[in-house]
Amino acid sequence: MYNKYVIDEMVKSHNKDILRLPPYHCEFNPIELAWSSIKNYVRKNNTTFKLHDVNRLLIEGIQRVDSEMWKNFIKHVVDEEDKLWKMDIVVDELTAEQEPCVLNLGPDDSDSESDSDSQSDLDSDNDIRPLSD
Repeated sequence: MYNKYVIDEMVKSHNKDILRLPPYHCEFNPIELAWSSIKNYVRKNNTTFKLHDVNRLLIEGIQRVDSEMWKNFIKHVVDEEDKLWKMDIVVDELTAEQEPCVLNLGPDDSDSESDSDSQSDLDSDNDIRPLSD
């Protein structure tokens, strides 16, 4: 299922849970917004391209991330979560209204296969039919 980590076991022994962000969903991680802001600051202010100056700009960029910016990053993430929850509900409602169906992508199980299948036979192998059939 998933990798066990020492920290997971330590936390579990104290009756706590660890919640992790889903992989590849940076929109749920406010630190990504902070890093984006910092990198933009460095990019806009970097005129010499010398390591010493880039390091100074990095520190300045980090110091610019204040509590107000952080609150905005959190608000943005919460807004994204809310938007996706609403979309999830809509998708659930739409799929609940649909009759389930099966898509057969391969040949059927009959023994009457031949090398000279007509196009209509091939089409019937790939029909979408309701589960009730």
